[in-house]
Amino acid sequence: MSTSDASRDGDDPVHPQAPLDFHVRLVGVMVVVEAIAMVLFVALDVVAALRKADAEWGAVWFVLVVMGLWATGLIVASRGVLAGKRWAFTPILFTQLLFGAAAISFFGAADTVARVAWGFVLVYAVLVLRMLFSRPVREYLVYANT
Repeated sequence: MSTSDASRDGDDPVHPQAPLDFHVRLVGVMVVVEAIAMVLFVALDVVAALRKADAEWGAVWFVLVVMGLWATGLIVASRGVLAGKRWAFTPILFTQLLFGAAAISFFGAADTVARVAWGFVLVYAVLVLRMLFSRPVREYLVYANT
């Protein structure tokens, strides 16, 4: 069977026709939402700095660069999840563990509004971790590529 015959039959190994599992798509969407939240945080930080006369612009630029690059990396990792790339698992895992640890460490010294925000970050990180370690996602990302 030639390559053109395999493509007509839907057996093209390069472009499988099977739809992605719901859990895999959900992980991709959740990671993109996380990246968008990071960009919104940076935008709010820049607006707050513009409103203050004594803003520390070095810190603002640091947050802008780090969070911007990190959000870009999360979007790339999300695309990797949808494409079935094994490497996409690690940056998502690292991000959730780091955000969870930050949320736990900052929660105690925060005021009420910040506690709500950090609580949301912690719950969201746990939800993404739960979805990342679900059987369909593990089978699609980790075990299918060995």
